[in-house]
Amino acid sequence: MKIKPLLVLLLISSLFVMSCSKNKHEEFGKDLAKAFKSKKYLNFDTAAYYQVFKQEMVKLKPQLHDPKWINKIYDADEKGLTLMGLFLVNGQLDTLSQYLLNAEFHGLDPNYFHAKEIVTLLDQIKQTKFKKVEESYPLLAQLELLSADGLINYANILKYGAVNPKTIFSTYYVSIKRPAIIDAQRTLEQLNLGKFLSDLQPVNGFYQRLMNLLINDKANETSKLTADDREKIYLSLERLRWPVQEYKGKYLLVNIPEFSLRLINDNTSMLQMKVCVGEVGHETPILSGTVDRMQVNPVWNIPESIATNEILDRLRSDVSYLEGNNMVAYKGGALVDPESVDWNSAQAGEYSFKQNPGADNSLGQIKFIFKNPYAIYLHDTPAQAMFKQDMRAVSHGCIRVQEPMKLASFLVEDESETNRIVKETEAASAGGAAESRWVKVKNPVPVFISYYTAWTDDAGNLISSKDVYGYDKMLLAKFKGYMAAL
Repeated sequence: MKIKPLLVLLLISSLFVMSCSKNKHEEFGKDLAKAFKSKKYLNFDTAAYYQVFKQEMVKLKPQLHDPKWINKIYDADEKGLTLMGLFLVNGQLDTLSQYLLNAEFHGLDPNYFHAKEIVTLLDQIKQTKFKKVEESYPLLAQLELLSADGLINYANILKYGAVNPKTIFSTYYVSIKRPAIIDAQRTLEQLNLGKFLSDLQPVNGFYQRLMNLLINDKANETSKLTADDREKIYLSLERLRWPVQEYKGKYLLVNIPEFSLRLINDNTSMLQMKVCVGEVGHETPILSGTVDRMQVNPVWNIPESIATNEILDRLRSDVSYLEGNNMVAYKGGALVDPESVDWNSAQAGEYSFKQNPGADNSLGQIKFIFKNPYAIYLHDTPAQAMFKQDMRAVSHGCIRVQEPMKLASFLVEDESETNRIVKETEAASAGGAAESRWVKVKNPVPVFISYYTAWTDDAGNLISSKDVYGYDKMLLAKFKGYMAAL
């Protein structure tokens, strides 16, 4: 895995400041002798050790995930005891090894971070009665290098994910930002490694619930999770590590494979409803935004793709199609009489179409707007029968919601405004005048369109969904090298 250059440069500078401040670790042998009760360490020769360190770095190169960066970190002799000098005697390397071993609860393979090798080396260094101190040099060098490689990769993956989603999904519209993990004003010398590792752990409540499923499953003598369950959980944990706006406060969460919308406030689902999403070929993209307005009794500006592939074909066989479906046609911005047009010779893009407000409008009686690259929005629908289906990937990309009035109430937080919306839509449903009106959401609410085949309810129970778009399969191909055993 390639490490973010800014992160590594900061790490390099941290190591440089730290190593110089230790005066080339002249007291390292005395510290080891006292900690491990072996006088042999009193004869520790840093110059001789650094020569062995360089040899071990060449030997270990095939095992390191990014040896070029390791070479840059350890480009000076005195840096060969960077982690050893700081964290071996005080036990913080033991803490690191335990975190790396527990990487399986993040859906990650501990072996990717050299976890077992680090444990073995720690035991050998602590317990072996070396005849000569020189016998410890290769082990210390290996521990230094594998710990550094494990720490950097573990921190980077937990913070940003192992896989960059933009290398897999062409319609991944969430901004990818990777700020530095270690602040520029801090150095590893000032760093409490245990606290640093603790702070790295994702605090997202959904992430922690999925982790708990793995932890509890391992604690049980009889495993309840299937291999398929674990694979889905691993992939969902990876997606949750990708940089997104934090799930907190009040927000909407659409989970595409689950065909579900949750209205969440303070980590509690206030309401959950069914949704219909884009069919295969018109997939609903993964994105996020902020719902800041809604349109009551909306006008549907029909996309050119639908006009070309559907409406023109209908008009060529039935010129009354527009009138029968509450639609109108425009040419050059001017309203036209469909009876006056030779639709058989009409060209794609020559005419635009709108569907007027009303009970039969394809957007239903309310739509919810948030800015995004594909003009995706949430909306009502007159096709309520779709919500009785298990497979609800049926739209052209926008998201149809089962209970739009409850969603409107959640957004506006105003009883009088909610009642007005209900009256206006009920009147339109009864055949009355359907006046289109915009309603501003005073406190805009974040919305996340996501893709998790493994999820949990508020009680932490597993919800498993089918891989409706095949995205798990695509991610697995890239993620498999990092993934824990099934």
